Amino acid sequence: MSDVFVRAAATWTADRGAPTAALIPAPQRRRCSLATRIVAEVTGTLVDRGLPLLDAAIVHGTGFGEIVTTAALLDMMRDGDGALSPMRFAGSVHNTACGQLSIAQGHTGVSTTISAGVQTLAAAWIEAMGLFADHEHVLLVVADEPMPATMPPHHDGLAVGLWLSRNPGDPCVARARWVAPQRNVAVAPRVPAPLLHSPVRFASSLVDALGQSIRVRLEPDDARGCAASLELTAP
Repeated sequence: MSDVFVRAAATWTADRGAPTAALIPAPQRRRCSLATRIVAEVTGTLVDRGLPLLDAAIVHGTGFGEIVTTAALLDMMRDGDGALSPMRFAGSVHNTACGQLSIAQGHTGVSTTISAGVQTLAAAWIEAMGLFADHEHVLLVVADEPMPATMPPHHDGLAVGLWLSRNPGDPCVARARWVAPQRNVAVAPRVPAPLLHSPVRFASSLVDALGQSIRVRLEPDDARGCAASLELTAP
């Protein structure tokens, strides 16, 4: 794969407080889960930095999707009369966040949601690379909300947005090159403890590494002890 240029990045973590999700109008936002609102939050930060959202392809990666909403529906089936909230049911699919954002902003271009467990970040990156055949800009967002209390292991919520470009003439914070799965890929920088069980935890390391010339893993080791990574080069 050829080089990709990271023009800007944005992160939401629990210590930043409740997301404003200003890209989604208030009446629509009140019906949105935390998972959807943190996707809108980091996207809004990138739009403020110049991301042409309506011209960009969107790739949303999530390990568990709308897990809190899904768990609430299961509780309703177990504890109630079996009737489900139509509003919650409509918002329980794994691509809810991408759909809500597209509706709110009038985005009618390509958008896709990738769910691949702990390999979500790597799979979403591959998806984004494929879209550069037809797009100059790609918004890559990976996000997961905390698991419900009854579903350990627990982790903090995390959302990371990356504005990716194929144009080497654009200002950027990093040049990134895909490195096929291999052994002994370092975790650099380290993943914060509250995110250790998040399926998209390595996105945190990726953002922390931007601006350095360093290799960063995108996934845990597979059965062979191999993992995909990115070779980052400082601009």
